[in-house]
Amino acid sequence: MKMILMGTGTSHGVPVIGCDCVVCKSQNPKDTRLRCSAYITSPAQIVIDTGPEFRIQALKYHIKHLDAVLITHSHADHLHGLDDLRIFSHTESADAGTNPRGRETEGRGLPIYANAGTVEDIRNRFDYIFKTVQVGGGKPKIDLECADCFVSGKPLVIQGLEILPVPILHGHLKDSGWLLSQYSSADEKKHSIAYLTDCSTIDESSVSLIQESCGILDYLVIDGLRQKPHATHFSFAQALEVAERLRPRHTCLIHITHDMFHEDIASYVSNLVETDDRFCNLRSILHSGGSVAPAYDGMELKTPE
Repeated sequence: MKMILMGTGTSHGVPVIGCDCVVCKSQNPKDTRLRCSAYITSPAQIVIDTGPEFRIQALKYHIKHLDAVLITHSHADHLHGLDDLRIFSHTESADAGTNPRGRETEGRGLPIYANAGTVEDIRNRFDYIFKTVQVGGGKPKIDLECADCFVSGKPLVIQGLEILPVPILHGHLKDSGWLLSQYSSADEKKHSIAYLTDCSTIDESSVSLIQESCGILDYLVIDGLRQKPHATHFSFAQALEVAERLRPRHTCLIHITHDMFHEDIASYVSNLVETDDRFCNLRSILHSGGSVAPAYDGMELKTPE
């Protein structure tokens, strides 16, 4: 399994509009963060979240086909690029000659999976997608599906990739993390990536779901907004507390704001793991070749083939 983190920033993105802080002015590319989105390139081609910069991300990472889309929740920074999925309603690329708009797919359209509340929000916010409109302009052809029916032992499966929604809370909002798993031919074991963005609470049942279903958890991609606590996001330390329980090989913090430079965050979390007795498991993983660090745009994650 291969995943590219196309965006790792908070809802404002970094740099923040109108901000003159040192982080927003940084020349280090790892301090430039688009809104959170991930692209699974193998074994299936799947995007997690379509924020306002989805078009930019799709062009940057050469997305030409999608098998499905997973949506975590309906906040604008994770959803409002949804209309740009319309190009993936075409079986053939557009050109300037005889086929300027491509050709529309047959069937129900591009599958999009989300929890029940998010499905309802999408239907309300993007109502034009689901009703007859005038000819011209085009709109996405999507098959919007509630993912709540996929549970441990009965995952969604796309081209051999097992997908489970992981219930998490973003303040009071019910959010969906995603556990992505594939069996490796190298060791004949299941390997997984857990993608948990925009969360402030992860119930024991969701921790158990990941532990029981992941096999080997190679990567935990988790919301870690900043050093200070926040009402609807994990702080760095709170994110590490979840990682301490799940024991991933690699912990990658995302949804990061502009309070600190990338390199300073890396030093901060490394020092926290090395000196704080809450993180004995992470310290052991770090000493055996694992990692605990802030993610960055364009970061590639790979599980064994």
